[in-house]
Amino acid sequence: MEEVNLLIQIEVMPGKRAEQIAAYTRLKPLVLAEPGCLQYQLLSDEHDENRFFLIEKWASQAALDAHDNTEHMLAADAHNPRFRADPARVTRISPVL
Repeated sequence: MEEVNLLIQIEVMPGKRAEQIAAYTRLKPLVLAEPGCLQYQLLSDEHDENRFFLIEKWASQAALDAHDNTEHMLAADAHNPRFRADPARVTRISPVL
């Protein structure tokens, strides 16, 4: 099986930065405990406090599919529009070498 690597760009509404960080803080231990999760890391844009990048690495597409359907992710997806400026932009990435 081939690993799946995602780079997810997140834009929050002005003044809602803390809500994104709190949401990630709640989700992080749950996601890292999922079978096949190899990395789940939130980073902040140094020049734009309303922009974040989430790096996810999964052991397989099946692990990612299972993640997308967990109770905690479905709940997060329902809550995210309260503080996000627009839907997250997901890019599937892969190592060059």
